[in-house]
Amino acid sequence: MKLFWPFGRRQEQRRSREWDTWRNPPSFAFARTASGINLTRDSPLSHETVLACYNIIAEDVAMLPAYLYRERGQNRRQATEHPLYELLLTSPAPHMTAFRFWYTVIFEKLHYGNHYSLIDRDSDGQVRELLPLADGTCDPFWYRDPADGRRKRAYRISLPDGPSAVALEHEVFHVSGMPILRGTDYTLKGASIWQLYAQEVLGGALATNEFAHKSFANGASLSGFISFDGAMDPEALKAVKERVRAEYTGAANAGMLGVFGGGAEFHPISQDAQKAQVLDTRKFNRSTIGGLLRVTSHLFNDLERGTFSNIEHLDLGHYKRCIRPHLVDLCQVIQKDLLTPAEGRAGYYVDHDESELLRGDAKTRAEVLEKAIQNARLTPNEARAEENRPPKPGGDTLYINSASVPLELAAKGLAAKAGATPPAVEPPEKDTPDDP
Repeated sequence: MKLFWPFGRRQEQRRSREWDTWRNPPSFAFARTASGINLTRDSPLSHETVLACYNIIAEDVAMLPAYLYRERGQNRRQATEHPLYELLLTSPAPHMTAFRFWYTVIFEKLHYGNHYSLIDRDSDGQVRELLPLADGTCDPFWYRDPADGRRKRAYRISLPDGPSAVALEHEVFHVSGMPILRGTDYTLKGASIWQLYAQEVLGGALATNEFAHKSFANGASLSGFISFDGAMDPEALKAVKERVRAEYTGAANAGMLGVFGGGAEFHPISQDAQKAQVLDTRKFNRSTIGGLLRVTSHLFNDLERGTFSNIEHLDLGHYKRCIRPHLVDLCQVIQKDLLTPAEGRAGYYVDHDESELLRGDAKTRAEVLEKAIQNARLTPNEARAEENRPPKPGGDTLYINSASVPLELAAKGLAAKAGATPPAVEPPEKDTPDDP
């Protein structure tokens, strides 16, 4: 089977001395947090709020189609003739739909801090497909270009069951997350927010969850301690412990009536305050994680501050502060990595159709299309196309509401109806500076 680029290079091109002498030490290492939790690379996925926020952001970005446009002067149109148009819209990778591909890009950006895809181009330099690279198989590094002495970025690609190679910057589609602000990796690649900046937040949240879960498994429903008159031998004490564990612990035995003999006395301990504190801590962790990922709380079922009057503004804030930055970043990376400088100068650029966010609000979507037709922003057929409806004869004309006309035309129209000479409309007086 023919190896894809850059693995199709000759062996000496793939493993030259220039590429084998690089050194790029790890920028971070997960360690034990102050809460006692050992974090690994995939620990964030075990927290329900982190996983919910990842899914919300990735799905919202992936469902918005990315269109390739070309702008000439004041004319803008979709560049359907360009091969990149269909690739971005339907299937950037040969085995993935557009939704699944962009979902993976954003999910990996949030979780790992980077997404890498190998760019496969034809002989004319046009992108044929993007080949996603799994986390850990691609690592960027700096090198000094011997031709001009400038520092440039390259990528070492090592497949688990195949050869290794080095790809140059124009051969890799790289979407990065949080920036690394120190060390040799400064501006080289991104990082997950949990890797460098919020390890203790994640560790505390996971420790709280672990405490709550173990309380259900190990908590006795008696919620106190048992005292006996006199000393007890180890065998008798062990028998009492086993009986309590067997008959009164676990969710299935909650609320059971405890019966003991031999002068045993039960001393209850109120845990209501402790349970309330655990719940408040879990709510605080949920809010903190949502804030770090910039997801409004109502989207992961935290409706304590959600009302009928503000829920729409919360949705708007989610788009403006969370989704829109990811869309802008994605468009700029596509422009940089997938379009040539000549195509950029020719007016090609990528933008998302954000009107898809109104699909769930039929009333608002209808009002937007109606106003667009009345104000000559869309023709009736263009509005019908937005609703996946066929065009109609006479629907390619722009219309404008006749109530909004210049003052001179309004005066002439009224005079013509009355059969009189239209009055002259004097221009407004200009403000003159006061005399000193």
